[in-house]
Amino acid sequence: MSDQIHTAETEFSAIVPEVWSARYYNVLLANLPFNSIISRDYEGEIQNLGDTVKISSFPEFSAATELAEGAKGDADAITVTQQSLVINNRTYKDFIVTNRAQLQSLPAMDKLRELAIYAIQKRVQALIVAAISPSASAPDHQIGYDVATTLGLADLLEAKELLDAQDVPMANRHAVLGAAQTNDIFNIPGFTSSDFILDGSPLTSGEVNRALLGFMPHMTTEVGGVSYLFHNSFMTIAAQQGINVSIYDLGSEGKRAARVNVDTLFGLKQLDNKRVVTIS
Repeated sequence: MSDQIHTAETEFSAIVPEVWSARYYNVLLANLPFNSIISRDYEGEIQNLGDTVKISSFPEFSAATELAEGAKGDADAITVTQQSLVINNRTYKDFIVTNRAQLQSLPAMDKLRELAIYAIQKRVQALIVAAISPSASAPDHQIGYDVATTLGLADLLEAKELLDAQDVPMANRHAVLGAAQTNDIFNIPGFTSSDFILDGSPLTSGEVNRALLGFMPHMTTEVGGVSYLFHNSFMTIAAQQGINVSIYDLGSEGKRAARVNVDTLFGLKQLDNKRVVTIS
């Protein structure tokens, strides 16, 4: 008789333990830059009572004129305009976990809560993108790429010139780009040349973490092939209630489970359609 062998797959299969790691393998999540870079200047004013923030704007006076000695000058006047930031969006993601699942499985509540919050943040960014509407009349702030969907230096300069012509401040300008357009930047020699970069190299790190023509770049796969270049004041967002997490015992309904409600109450408003440019 030939030698009999004990193998883990057959003879010892009943006593080979399985180990469930407490370390989860995280799903890859898209960057959500819009949520943190658009203006939140009015958020503090709505966190008390109220559902609307009235935002007033003062236009500039007409150009001053010279006054001859002894002559009478006429008083000038301007008309104040007003826009409303309405807190009318409640975005939520809820989930239920049974008591048995909590007792007999690896800890999962923290991970579920984290993913629920991300789902809300992703929806908020989608609403921001949907609300972006650059000027379509002269000057048209909705422009196309010079070459297919490739972002080039000429495209960036055209967008910069449009904002410059509207006296948009250089500080707090941002560019939100898709993956393809972010990588197109590496083909613009001036942005990767050591002659213009004091320390570090985008060609080494693969990251574009310095301003490009005054725009701080942000990459996300959530905008497709559209590039957004803007001053952060073109739109404002205000949360009357930040991310709220509430846990409810469903025992009163006869269910041996806990329901976790995650939501936020906020509003957003595009304030100026000439402080933003889209390239598509």
